[in-house]
Amino acid sequence: MDIVVKYCGGCNSQIDRLKIIRNVESSLADGYQFTDDPCGKFFDIGILVCGCPAACARKPDLVDLAGDWIVVAGKTADLLEMPEGELSEAIVQRIKAKKMEASL
Repeated sequence: MDIVVKYCGGCNSQIDRLKIIRNVESSLADGYQFTDDPCGKFFDIGILVCGCPAACARKPDLVDLAGDWIVVAGKTADLLEMPEGELSEAIVQRIKAKKMEASL
């Protein structure tokens, strides 16, 4: 499963964006390829990691990079608020659910 990660500029970050993605990568077994360089390729999943609730990096041109997007905006994952320490696990669970859907 190919996953692209896009980050905001970090100007008002309330979370450790890099740590969250490192935790996601280390929590998933083999078979998941992460990159932050879209290089014109289509990805199964995109993770948009914005450090604050404004999610200013959410741009229309991102939609075409991936079949599905997980949006982290401050202490929310897909609009569900949670403690920062739970964001990585929420992302992992969403990725696993998408992989199961794709295999059906």
